[in-house]
Parts: sequence; C-alpha cells; structure tokens
Amino acid sequence: MKTAFTIIGAIIVLVLFGTMLAGIGEAQTDERTDPFGAVVTGGGITVADVVLVVPLYESNLGNVVSITSDLGTDVPIQTDYTALTQTLEVSGLTASETRTLTVTYKYGALGNYVGVNSFFSFIPLLVGIAVVIIIVGSMVVAFKNR
Repeated sequence: MKTAFTIIGAIIVLVLFGTMLAGIGEAQTDERTDPFGAVVTGGGITVADVVLVVPLYESNLGNVVSITSDLGTDVPIQTDYTALTQTLEVSGLTASETRTLTVTYKYGALGNYVGVNSFFSFIPLLVGIAVVIIIVGSMVVAFKNR
C-alpha cells in the first residue's frame, strides 16, 4: 500500500512540474514596458531598431512579451537581438512612417545573484532525479517484501 501511495505522490509531483517551472521562471524574471517614441522607417524599409533599457533575459527573443505600435498599419514583431548593445530589431513596420513602439519584455530579476539564478535553473533536474529515485526505491521495497 505504501508503494501505491509513493507512486501516486510521484505522479502528483510530475503533474505539478509545469507549475513549478512557471514559478521558477517568474522568480528569475521581471517584466518591463518601455515606450520608444519617434521610431522612423525610411522608404521601402520595414525594420527599425530600439535599444532596450535593461538586457533581455538570456538574450532570448521568446522573452519579448509584446510589441505594440500607435500606427494602425504596423504589425511589429521581434526579429533579432544584439546583447552587446541591447538592441532589439523590430520588423513588420510600415515603410516611410513615424510611430511610437511600446515593448514589454522580461529581464533578469536576480541581478548580481548569479548563484541563486544557477540554483533555480538546477531545481528541475533535482526534482526529476528525486522522483525517479523514489519510484525505483518503492518498487525495490515492494518486490523485496513480496
């Protein structure tokens, strides 16, 4: 009976694994919204660069939450990021126009606490190993007591 409860507990942990990953991601990042006024595109150019105030988390374009424009014909989307200059390239803009872009993005919330960030990144591996050890251990005990 203990083995069954142990396996059910491990299954519950695995089901909640996604929630744990989301919580770790929330602990590692914060969201910031920056407006960039007077973003100009020339004739035939549909791409513009904006310089983010703080570095994009892990330099990953997936950490750009949203980009909006006050120009209705724009369909802005992030296409490239240069970490050295914190420059985000935005495409999908209407040529020969001026607009205000508003970029919402995630940045590292832990700042100089690199050890904590590394530990948070390591937690899912520890949980996965613990679940496997618990399941294997409970099966060994179940077969031993047969």
